[in-house]
Amino acid sequence: MRTARIKLISRIGDYVLRHKPVRQPNQELNTLPTYTIPEAAQALAIPVRTLFAWYRGENPVLKSSGQYGDIALLSFRDLEEVYKIHILRSKSRKYRFSLQYLREAMTEARERSGSAHPFIDHEREIAMFFEKKKNRLIWSYPGRGRRRRRSIALASPEIAAYIPEVVKVWGERIKSGKQIFPWRYFATDETTRPVSLDPEVMSGRLVVIGTRIPVEVLWRRKQSGEKPERIARDYGISHRLVQNALSHIEKNAKKAA
Repeated sequence: MRTARIKLISRIGDYVLRHKPVRQPNQELNTLPTYTIPEAAQALAIPVRTLFAWYRGENPVLKSSGQYGDIALLSFRDLEEVYKIHILRSKSRKYRFSLQYLREAMTEARERSGSAHPFIDHEREIAMFFEKKKNRLIWSYPGRGRRRRRSIALASPEIAAYIPEVVKVWGERIKSGKQIFPWRYFATDETTRPVSLDPEVMSGRLVVIGTRIPVEVLWRRKQSGEKPERIARDYGISHRLVQNALSHIEKNAKKAA
C-alpha cells in the first residue's frame, strides 16, 4: 500500500512538471496553480489523506484553482484557504469546528458571496462568535447609511440579533496574498516561525524564514547522512532553526520517502 502511494505521488509530480501552468500576462503569482496536494500537505504539515478529502466529493469543503485531468492543482491563495480551515479544525484550539459544519458554512458563504473562495475574497465579512455550548462562524453585512449592520450565523437557521465580536484567528500566521508562516506546533507555540511560504520567493516553495533556502534541500541533506549542525554551518543559520524547519516537514516527508 505504501509503495503504491509513493508511486502515485511520483506520477503526479511528473505529470505536473510536463503540464506546468504558464503564467498569463498580468497574472498575479499567488493565483497561479502550481502546487500538487502532496506538496501543499507537506508545506503546511497537514496529512496528505486529509487534504485530499477536503477537495473530493460532490460537496467538497474546498475548491482548487486548477484542474488537470483528475489532478487538482492549488495556488498560493488556495494554500491560504487550506491553512485557515486547518486552524479552525485544530483540536488544540477552543474553536475546533467539525468538518461537516465547515462544509455547510463554506457552501453558504459561497452562495452569499458569489465567490468560490469566500475565506480569501471576503475575509472581512466572516467573523466568529463563541458560545459556551456551540461556536459559530458569522457572515457580517456592514451598515450603510440608515441600514444597520447585521450578522447571520452560517450553516444555522438561527439569526444573530446582535453584532458578534469579530475575532481574527488567522492574522498570526497569514499575511493575505503575501506570506504564510506554517508551523506544525502552532496550537501550542503561537510565536515561533521557522519556515515560510511566499509566492515571490523560490516559486512559493517552503523555505527557512528570512532566506531562500528550500526546506526540502535541508531534508535531502539530512537523509544523505549529514548532521543538522553541519548543514546549519554551511548556510550560516542557527542549528535550532534547521532543526525546527526539519521537524515541520519530517512526518510527511518520511511517508513520501
